[in-house]
Amino acid sequence: MNVPKDIVEIINRLYSNHYLGSEEIRNLEKWLKQSKDNQDTEQWLFSNWQQAENVNFDISIENIFKRIRQYEKQSKSYRIKVLLKQAQKIAAVLAIPLLILSVWLLVNPRYKSSEMVLATAKGEHSHVFLPDGSEVWLNVDSRLEYTTDFNATNRHLKLTGEAFFKVAKKQKYPFIVETPDFNVKAIGTEFNVITYREAPYASTFLKEGAVELVYFPHSAKEQKVRMKPGEKASLNKKENTIVITNTLPQYEIGWLEGELMFENEPMDLVFEKTERWYDVRLEFNPDDFEGESLNVKLKKNESIQRLFEIIDEAMGIHVKQNGNDYVIRRK
Repeated sequence: MNVPKDIVEIINRLYSNHYLGSEEIRNLEKWLKQSKDNQDTEQWLFSNWQQAENVNFDISIENIFKRIRQYEKQSKSYRIKVLLKQAQKIAAVLAIPLLILSVWLLVNPRYKSSEMVLATAKGEHSHVFLPDGSEVWLNVDSRLEYTTDFNATNRHLKLTGEAFFKVAKKQKYPFIVETPDFNVKAIGTEFNVITYREAPYASTFLKEGAVELVYFPHSAKEQKVRMKPGEKASLNKKENTIVITNTLPQYEIGWLEGELMFENEPMDLVFEKTERWYDVRLEFNPDDFEGESLNVKLKKNESIQRLFEIIDEAMGIHVKQNGNDYVIRRK
């Protein structure tokens, strides 16, 4: 297959984990779209991927375009970039071939200082390495932002959704996660943050190390909470108050192992989390489940039907399905 020299250079940079400029991305997208034989293109990419990374994964051009279209719908103002990780790191965390090219860095052309965005859709998880060597696991329907000078002048990120952080130690700058609800400051530690915009609560769980939680109560005076391993800080958004409790890691970060867990959670939160986890839409009457809660763990790859069976056994429900839409009623 005759591949232009500039395209070869771009793909080599992509394989070797270099960031691509907006012009390079436009050229790569243009070449992919103009390729007359997708099968030849796919084979060429796959061969080069094997030579560069020694990973036995298929690369689907259709999947590349599918993801491009998905994120174009989410934000028309962003340009799409791809971040690929070294094979020895990727092989341990990729569950499906699509994830080889599924972590997208979206560049906003309106600003001279580029913003990097890592995003997952509903039903999707991702594991990425930041420029400072820190690791991030993104849960479903989550978004992480940072600038191109990350690790050069700062280690500041913005998060909506849920993510688990394993922070690289011995760094010059503190690691700060900014959320719509609070900020978390850490130096060499492992912690989980939940901050979905529509949820009534936001929280941080500290697995090991130490973090400092910074928030603003109604008094508008900054408050700081120093956390210890095993502690969970829960913020009531309506009351703007924080409660610290001790909990077990499996209840807070079981999702890293593909487990969906509910620890005595109210049913409205159960259904909300279920929608994100399985990428479905649930219709229910909140009054039917007032005062009800669920305590259950679903193992990796257990279906939504299994969850409905458990709820039915616990409190009795009828479920009507139409594609990815479900109507849930009490018996």
